[in-house]
Amino acid sequence: MRRALAFAAALLALAPPGALPADAPENFVLWRVGLASSAQPTREWLATVKRNYDVLINLAPPQVQGSLADEGGIVASKGVVYVNIPVNFGAPTAEDFRMFSEVMKASGGRSVFVHCQANFRGSSFVLLYRVIHEGADLSQTLAKLNGVWVPDPVWKKFIESTLAAAGKKADIF
Repeated sequence: MRRALAFAAALLALAPPGALPADAPENFVLWRVGLASSAQPTREWLATVKRNYDVLINLAPPQVQGSLADEGGIVASKGVVYVNIPVNFGAPTAEDFRMFSEVMKASGGRSVFVHCQANFRGSSFVLLYRVIHEGADLSQTLAKLNGVWVPDPVWKKFIESTLAAAGKKADIF
């Protein structure tokens, strides 16, 4: 089963954007086997989250437009760990990223799905985590981020300063 899942994930990573499963949430990105992100999933998709993920991290504040008030309950009822780290889109902080990193580390080898309203917060935090904590190649990871969005000045500064604080190249945009 694990080998089949790894093979399917590898195929998704190579597939052009239009070839993703029809039910994939908007702005879906497979970062590596066992780690993906997207915009806000539907209730229907969340009901099937356990097929591929053990942990779901929501980076959107609960009051943002399009959020699902019962998301945590839906996910938990399927046996998936649910964590909400409400990141203010206009003012992301080092503490937000520290909490995200701690949840990722605590997830161990489990499959993790990250989302927010549009996958702007999610893709940015996953890029930072992959580069800082997993040693992922910055240019390849940045290409995936830019497939979702080009960060605005607030997020550009946040990403660059977070990378710099970790001793990584900071001027990436």
